[in-house]
Amino acid sequence: MTPTALKIVPVGPKPSAQRQALTEAKVRAAKPCAQRYEINDTDVPGLALRIGTDTKVYILRSRLGTGREAKRVQIKIGDTRTTTLKQARDLARANILDLRNGIDPRVPRIGAIRTAQLLDLYEQDLIARQIVRTTDMMQSLRANLNPHRTRPIGDLTRLDLTAVIDGIEKSGRPGAADYFRKNATGFLNFAADKGHIPVSPLAGYRRPRQTRAQRLSGNQWTMNTPEQIQRFLKAVSSSHDPIFQAFLRFTLLTGQRRNEVAHMRWAELDTKLSIWTVPADRTKTGTEHTVPLGLLSRALLENLAEVACATIGETGALIFSSHRKPGSPMSGWSKRIIPVRNAYGDNRLSIHGLRRTYRTGLSELGIDFDTAERMIGHKRPGLAGTYDKSTIIDRRFEAQYRWEHMLSELGEF
Repeated sequence: MTPTALKIVPVGPKPSAQRQALTEAKVRAAKPCAQRYEINDTDVPGLALRIGTDTKVYILRSRLGTGREAKRVQIKIGDTRTTTLKQARDLARANILDLRNGIDPRVPRIGAIRTAQLLDLYEQDLIARQIVRTTDMMQSLRANLNPHRTRPIGDLTRLDLTAVIDGIEKSGRPGAADYFRKNATGFLNFAADKGHIPVSPLAGYRRPRQTRAQRLSGNQWTMNTPEQIQRFLKAVSSSHDPIFQAFLRFTLLTGQRRNEVAHMRWAELDTKLSIWTVPADRTKTGTEHTVPLGLLSRALLENLAEVACATIGETGALIFSSHRKPGSPMSGWSKRIIPVRNAYGDNRLSIHGLRRTYRTGLSELGIDFDTAERMIGHKRPGLAGTYDKSTIIDRRFEAQYRWEHMLSELGEF
């Protein structure tokens, strides 16, 4: 009997389940196919990229618990259009740890939602409520909570959050620290209200009271003399961004809020270039605000319009657009102001200080309280705000003329 020859066939991965080290480039290059297939990641065991006819998603296969008897589970990590490979790996690793401890990430539980996911929900809530500073608020939250983005929101402690606040302050950005504190408080209150956490870890947190030495040092920077304003205008040229230079000068000229100026558009100006109308959806008070313009502010805008080839009163583009991202509003204020602050020689210098300088200057010029308050868009208190709807536009034009005339005599515009 002749022995049968055995044919040895090497066993490799199935064509529908390849294995390779995934990269962002490979994820983008993966082509949709009529028959669904998967690419298993070699970096995180169990993580795979599933490619269908028109979608690409990350999935995780693992066991709930430990040992051979542990139940096999499959979890969708996220769509490649909204989840990066790094985020998918971080989430997969976090889910694997939960599964080994017998925690099923698919079962909702208090505090289980990841910080990044809850931030997305909070942003949707802010947009639905038409909160004016949604973009700035979310930038502050995402940037400073980035190290905690994959952690369950229920794991965040007051110690974690105060460490973030202290870190921002130690980097020389007290204003950014206070802004993050306010935004984090609102975010965590939202989380508690929606039932994701039982109580905000910042509940009851208060800023330390200023010491006598801090009060005497005058924390709030304001320019009270023409010499200080001259020094500031010279320091402005230390910024390498000409649009930011114009932004600072215009803010000093008009005294309006940083966000209102940063999102200003050519279409908000009247064709005579005499009035800028800030829409209600962008003011802090939620009401439309008209800003009279004088000779200096008009000249500044005319120069910018000529450079941008913009039509005043018609073009919908931003006036003070980002230098790095044309068409987008400026951001990164803490970094932008550093060269100007250094040139001026006072670490307290801030953009909001220009608004205080403007309001202080109006009082120094003898402008009455009601007119000065209307100039910076403050609401009138009590019944006066309810019943008196006058615009006192003539008085406000006179006040703006006197302020800009004083600045013109400094010779720095």
